[in-house]
Amino acid sequence: MSNLDPFDQLGLGTSPVRRRDLRERSTGRSRRAARKRAEADRRLRKAVKSSVSSKPESRTAGSTRPPKKPVGKRIAKFLVSVVALSLAAAFAIATAGSPLLFSSASATAPAAKTSKAPSTINGQHVTATAGQEATISRDSVAALSAKELYSMEVGGLDYTVNNSGIIRWPFNSAVPLGDHFGYRPAPCKGCSTFHKGTDFETGDGAPIYAVAAGTVTISEKSGSLGQHVAISHVINGHAFTSIYGHMRAGSEVMQVGDVVKEGQVVGLTGSTGESTGPHLDFEIDVNGIPIDSFVWLKANTAP
Repeated sequence: MSNLDPFDQLGLGTSPVRRRDLRERSTGRSRRAARKRAEADRRLRKAVKSSVSSKPESRTAGSTRPPKKPVGKRIAKFLVSVVALSLAAAFAIATAGSPLLFSSASATAPAAKTSKAPSTINGQHVTATAGQEATISRDSVAALSAKELYSMEVGGLDYTVNNSGIIRWPFNSAVPLGDHFGYRPAPCKGCSTFHKGTDFETGDGAPIYAVAAGTVTISEKSGSLGQHVAISHVINGHAFTSIYGHMRAGSEVMQVGDVVKEGQVVGLTGSTGESTGPHLDFEIDVNGIPIDSFVWLKANTAP
């Protein structure tokens, strides 16, 4: 762009008054005319400079195009549009991915049904009703105790005492059961983590009966079983040993070598040895190997 004065660009020159004065005769009239022309020139110069430096605020009359908005406002409007479109796209994607979680009725859609449509997805139950949010519920998971699991394995812990056969129960009636055969958390310091017998929770001082005829092989107070008695049996050609542990000290009425009959009193329940309370720890060994005495009694006593 040219650096000439705006007055020069209009072809008026920078000092028109002085050039004209050089050509005219210097008279009073000419000086007055020169001052008038100079005053007019100053006004014209001022008007031209004002016109060049100022910005038009609006377009000429009759123009149908609206004036342009400032650049800052146009950028802000563009950014708002971009953000709005992004949010709309994200909402559309989320809605399309989970049709059951977002439910709405359109103005032209038929009347919504009031019945619920259940659905199962990966173990979760989803129920959706038109115009309402879907509800999701998981199947409940309950942890079973060791006793409950054992009960399932042996067909239940309920039992009926029938002592009419050649093998009987160690008590005359059914009593509550405690720890069962198998692995367990040690219930006391020095207690085993593998329980070899079945605990009958009778309380203190209940009489214990020999489950079959046989010969006493152990009668002593020692070890984790405390006061205990072991009887060796041979029934129908099958050999086994019955063991009665945690008896009350001094309550045993049998000595090693004694021949006993089925149903004869062995001693009284107690809490000697490694015990948490009065009960009978009843065990069955076959060839020196402990087996589940509760299952064995249910299988070999009279129904």
